[in-house]
Amino acid sequence: MAIFDERYEQEELLGRGAFSEVWKVKDIQTGVTLALKIYNPTTGIDEDGKDMLTHEFALMVNANHKNLLRPLFFAISGDRPYLILPFCEQGNIGKMVGKMDEEEAWKLLRDCASALSYLHGMNPPVLHQDIKPANILLNDNGDYMLTDFGVSTQVKQSLSRVSHQDMALLSAGTISYMAPERFSRNNLPVMANDIYSLGSTVYELTTGSLPFGVDGGLLQRKGAEIPELPGNFSPLLKKTLDNCLQEEPWQRPTAEQLEETATRAIRHPELRNAVPNTEPAAKATTMQLPEEYLQPAGRPASSIGETVASPAESPADSPVKGTVVGSYPPGVYPTEPKKSSKTLYIIIAVVVIAALAAGGYFLLGNDQRSAAVEETPAISADSLKRLAEAQEFEACMAMFNQDSPDSIQNAIGRMAALAQEGNKDAIHEMAYTYAWIPNDTESDRRKRLLGLEINSNGIPSTEINQVAIQWLEKSIAVSDSADYKSLYWLAFYYLNSIVVNQNFDKASQLLQAASRQAEQSQDFVFKEKIDETIKQINSL
Repeated sequence: MAIFDERYEQEELLGRGAFSEVWKVKDIQTGVTLALKIYNPTTGIDEDGKDMLTHEFALMVNANHKNLLRPLFFAISGDRPYLILPFCEQGNIGKMVGKMDEEEAWKLLRDCASALSYLHGMNPPVLHQDIKPANILLNDNGDYMLTDFGVSTQVKQSLSRVSHQDMALLSAGTISYMAPERFSRNNLPVMANDIYSLGSTVYELTTGSLPFGVDGGLLQRKGAEIPELPGNFSPLLKKTLDNCLQEEPWQRPTAEQLEETATRAIRHPELRNAVPNTEPAAKATTMQLPEEYLQPAGRPASSIGETVASPAESPADSPVKGTVVGSYPPGVYPTEPKKSSKTLYIIIAVVVIAALAAGGYFLLGNDQRSAAVEETPAISADSLKRLAEAQEFEACMAMFNQDSPDSIQNAIGRMAALAQEGNKDAIHEMAYTYAWIPNDTESDRRKRLLGLEINSNGIPSTEINQVAIQWLEKSIAVSDSADYKSLYWLAFYYLNSIVVNQNFDKASQLLQAASRQAEQSQDFVFKEKIDETIKQINSL
């Protein structure tokens, strides 16, 4: 038998992919059976590729989670990088396609979502990017293990410079599980991609076929509807997979939410037949302004209502953007926040208040303590929630003020979580960050630090503008009185034919509404800016 790197006896070839081979090997020094993954086994890799792999595998080795097949060792033999991993006798779950029952489906969802929640919560976040049956193993304890994580697109491209055939192999078997947004012009990875791929994988394992065939999300972008999971499966499983396969990334659950759903379904099987009362996906909503906002400005009035997908309609947090280790720039969607940030602030608030109350209590005499107990009003959960949200908002704003891409990405992710909870100020900040705002240096600075594509005139790419319009619409809709700044910014899209069709009537109505609301808010400086724009339109 061949000996690799003078230590590993290659017993059996387990699989070969676009840029790697996996072998069952025996460690000559210890006699232990292991798995050996060799990258570019025939051609090797250049120095740049070695440096990138060394950096990324250092993160992989430190990823300690029971549902991640964590590498035991990484080294380079000649020009061939390789990993040593635990050997799973049962191999990957490809052999289970079409044979998985509901119990195992929930277990698979729980295990993989738990692993993804851990990866997405790392600093920087790690996206898997290639979830499919071949990359999920079953260990001796019956646990599902994600493998082949942490290798960024940039590294895969470096590994795949061998031939066109290798690039074709890289796509084969993966496109089928790709989310619709991966077929967009930007094709930038976000956390919600992994949720979509996991949903496709479970659909295939339970039915024997992929929800959208070999074309994956590309077919969905062309108008294909999500097929209902066929067979004798519970309404909850069908709804959960439907959520995972939503076309819009922010309509899918986060990994943490998916893990929680699967865990409840396993512990309480009776809940599986309960159909959720609320729609998990964002509903199409029509933004309507009060009648006094719909007055014409020298032109016939027309309906201001626009049907849009509101990103915060869903109870699921936005599967917002993450950073793939070693790849840049970040995409349109914001970084997913640390899953414990909001909980941490609430806990801190409760502890501080409890400590203050306790200190005051024991400093008083018995009679005074009794009076204090009677007179101290109870602190409601809603008050604690508002306090925690206010603290989180201020923390996000402080991070926005820093000239660091990491700080901005962290801020936008945490702000997105607040926005999904319905925090109006957070929704406004999301709109401000993504919207095209002419001559606004702060909004431009945020976009550039996020790595968003902006042309020389400060205009973002089409897909960023689509996201911006949705946040603007949401900010206007949730305000007690319409958000005049968002009204003003939205008007520019109708003035300049970016994403939407040019419509001077609609732009004028938005500006008139913004002017009225700015006056009511006594923001006369901003009102002057709005009125000047109205004059320019009327002079056309």
